[in-house]
Amino acid sequence: MRVQYLWLVLLLGVMGGMWWVGYRMEPHWVSRDGARFMCGTQEFFHGSLAGHPRETHVALMADDTLHITHKQMLRRHRSHWALIGKSPDPPKNLEIYVAQQTVDGVAKASMLALRIPKKSSCIAVLDAVLERADHKG
Repeated sequence: MRVQYLWLVLLLGVMGGMWWVGYRMEPHWVSRDGARFMCGTQEFFHGSLAGHPRETHVALMADDTLHITHKQMLRRHRSHWALIGKSPDPPKNLEIYVAQQTVDGVAKASMLALRIPKKSSCIAVLDAVLERADHKG
């Protein structure tokens, strides 16, 4: 009887540990050219992050805008964003890029933080977009 309880506790402990590890992992995938990738994003308002990071698919368009698709419940929401900056003091093993939502070329108040692992191959592509934006403006 005691052995059955031990196995039940062990099973629940392993399942809890796997859930914790899965929750802590940063989702990430990058295409070969670095123009399409998957990362975690968080919206922020008035300088503070809102909610927890969500898995987001990002595609860099020809005009340097980001086509962002994220799931909310069972629906996918698509929007366009312009990359406007990079965090000077990101967390360990992450780079944080900041994007601002655009609708028909007009900037909105919505901001988004893209959480990219430091070793990602899309960092060079995003840095090039920021550099081109600096030369334009």
